[in-house]
Amino acid sequence: MTDPEVGAVVVDTFNNAVGAVTKSANGLTRLQYPNGCAWTAYTSNLRPPVTAERRRFEAAQQTWGGATLADRAKGMKCEQ
Repeated sequence: MTDPEVGAVVVDTFNNAVGAVTKSANGLTRLQYPNGCAWTAYTSNLRPPVTAERRRFEAAQQTWGGATLADRAKGMKCEQ
């Protein structure tokens, strides 16, 4: 997979996690889950989500409202 576009929803196969792309360059991609948890993944570990994964992500967006880490409680331990 080439560097995905910002805003694209992808699956990180190493962490088995779905996230939206917030930044991507030089083979590294920054992803974020709607609750604000963010992590960095190698672009080679990304794939498009299947229908169930996309629905799970969209449900989380409705619940969390697309928060950023700054919007959530400080000290949240999800950063990798």
